[in-house]
Amino acid sequence: MSIQTVFLTGASGFVGTHVAEELLRRGCEVRCLVRPTARAEHLDRPGIVRVEGALEAPDSYRRALDGCDTVLHAGGLVAARSKRELLRTNSEATAWLADACAALPAPPRLVFVSSLAAAGPPPLERAYRDEIDPAAPVSDYGISKRAGEIALEQRADRLPITVVRPGIVYGSRDPKVAAIFKAIQRTGLHVVVGFQTPRLSLIHVDDLVDLLLRAARDGETLAPAGSRDAGQRGFYFACDDREHPTYGQFGRRVAAALGRRVVVWPLWRWVGRTVGGVSEGLGRLTGSAAILSRDKVREATAWSWACSAAKARAQLAFVPARPLDFRLRQTAEWYRDHGWL
Repeated sequence: MSIQTVFLTGASGFVGTHVAEELLRRGCEVRCLVRPTARAEHLDRPGIVRVEGALEAPDSYRRALDGCDTVLHAGGLVAARSKRELLRTNSEATAWLADACAALPAPPRLVFVSSLAAAGPPPLERAYRDEIDPAAPVSDYGISKRAGEIALEQRADRLPITVVRPGIVYGSRDPKVAAIFKAIQRTGLHVVVGFQTPRLSLIHVDDLVDLLLRAARDGETLAPAGSRDAGQRGFYFACDDREHPTYGQFGRRVAAALGRRVVVWPLWRWVGRTVGGVSEGLGRLTGSAAILSRDKVREATAWSWACSAAKARAQLAFVPARPLDFRLRQTAEWYRDHGWL
């Protein structure tokens, strides 16, 4: 199918900004859902229509869906003050978006940017997770994203839906991975939780955008809940599976991209959990979500996050454009050029 008019959620976020730019480059009309309080000056350009509203308020964007052939759902929460808050945004609001799409005379293709966390680590007897493995999330965040996937499976008989599950996404404008670069640049330390860190699945944001648009155009769609291949058909993992460095090794690769030496400093797991708990407590006092939390420590101490992109490669001809070390140098250069380091 061709992509011409797109409704984009999460347009003010890291991944969403890159999606919007690529859609504009391809000549698409982009309707971006943006909270009234969000900083989104980058969206003030020809070809973009700002839709003020929120995922949790379908009436604020319902009319903007009319005439769209594609919906790219990149909005959601990575961290929140409670599991309930995660579920409301990542699951319930996703269901409301799908219902609004399904109510249209010609429902659009919906592509949901989920997460590897929704699937969970690979089974212990497997080196890599792939799409046939049953989901087993280990964190509240992963549970909330999986709940969003299940909500979409329950609506798969009403509109075409494809789910993409990225691993760790990195690249320009990413404040979370930028924190790792900053710490290594300023201190020469890379702090990890545990003395054996998990293997990671990584994808550069440009490669993720490429895969999302391939999935929107040619991807298979979800099987309805209860069918024989529910939970398998319509899902794609997004990563560069040519290598899966551990978190400790990732710090060393970042240091090399920065031209720095680094010491990998492991913390006992109980220390990591304690720091996460303290961070949560401070978040409750200030009314903000803690990025470093016990939930994130559970993810950081999983045995592995290695997944395979073989399905995306076979069905969508997806191949990451550049290797990891090139992309890390590219990211470091962007951070330097924009004063992030």
